[in-house]
Amino acid sequence: MKRMTLLLGFFLAVAAGVLVYWQSGPLMRGAEAQDAARSRQVRDAAIPVVLGQARRMTLPVIFSTIGTIQPVASITVTSQVSGIVSDVAIADGADVRQGDILIALDARLIDTQIEQAQATIAKDKANIEKAQRDLGRIDRLLKNKFETPENAADAQTTLDLAQATLASDQASLRNLEVQREYYTIRAPVTGRIGTVPAKPGSTIVAGAQASPIATVNVFDPIYVAVGIPQGMIADLAEDKAQGRAKISLTVPGRSDKLEGAVTVIDNAASAATGLVTALATIANKPPVLWPGEVVNADVVFRDEADALAVPNEAIQTNQQGPYVYTVDGERRAHAKPVTVARSMKGMTVIAQGLNEGDSVVTDGQLLLTDGALVSVKQAMAGE
Repeated sequence: MKRMTLLLGFFLAVAAGVLVYWQSGPLMRGAEAQDAARSRQVRDAAIPVVLGQARRMTLPVIFSTIGTIQPVASITVTSQVSGIVSDVAIADGADVRQGDILIALDARLIDTQIEQAQATIAKDKANIEKAQRDLGRIDRLLKNKFETPENAADAQTTLDLAQATLASDQASLRNLEVQREYYTIRAPVTGRIGTVPAKPGSTIVAGAQASPIATVNVFDPIYVAVGIPQGMIADLAEDKAQGRAKISLTVPGRSDKLEGAVTVIDNAASAATGLVTALATIANKPPVLWPGEVVNADVVFRDEADALAVPNEAIQTNQQGPYVYTVDGERRAHAKPVTVARSMKGMTVIAQGLNEGDSVVTDGQLLLTDGALVSVKQAMAGE
């Protein structure tokens, strides 16, 4: 009897379990279906994006780098003679023109030497006149047989010596006059002068011990120097020969854009960096660029026609490299790896990975996954 009771209880428990499963199973399957539906809705929810377009255009080939401003000429002024400064005619940091007086040295001694040389020349000329008169008198007497040919020859020799002495003394005077010019130190070029340490009363020493009096830098025009990778030099030299290569820069602290033609390519690469220096000549009047400044520079090689480009905002980067999201005709987004050639003027040139006319996402990429449905908020201006 007890065994029958246990069997009856077991069958009742099994029956209750079957009843519970039969009642709850459809409910559970319904919940799972609802979850799956919600997942599909989330996946198929349209993500708002902004679209751009891959299109062909003419864009310059640009290499962006750092440039350094250099003077076309920087001349250190020294003295060719020693002396005491009698006058400083220029202020520190002033603009100067070629030939302007910078410093005058005490020239009283050499002025006296010049006066002595001038007096000596006057004496030489008087001696020549006397020798000429003596020679003329002897020639007349010789015709009348009152003088000998020997005396005539001596008179001619005296005249020749007097003329040679005059020539020598005139050369000495010119030498003194040249030296006299050294006592007035002038600007060798037009430009801007630095500080002038020499002051009235100070002594200036010439020769190997000479100290710089001042430095004059040419400001207009001025150079911008950039380092170009060796692999780009051949193209740059070709574009320079055709008059197309130029360098564009922005004045530090200002919005001014300046540019100038590439005029110099150095004749060797730096052993330390492997770069070749290129110089562009920039007009700098009024002066806004100073030697030694570091600027952001764009080396413009040439204009390249038919370049396939997308807006810079379309380019994304992951561990595999750059990629973009394209949108197909069913408004589905697809991640496509691309090869970037270069960027300029807000556009990125694509070497591989896209076709002309492809729609690319320029805003909203953070919410996208491959195959996501999108809605277009707007197209970028100009698209």
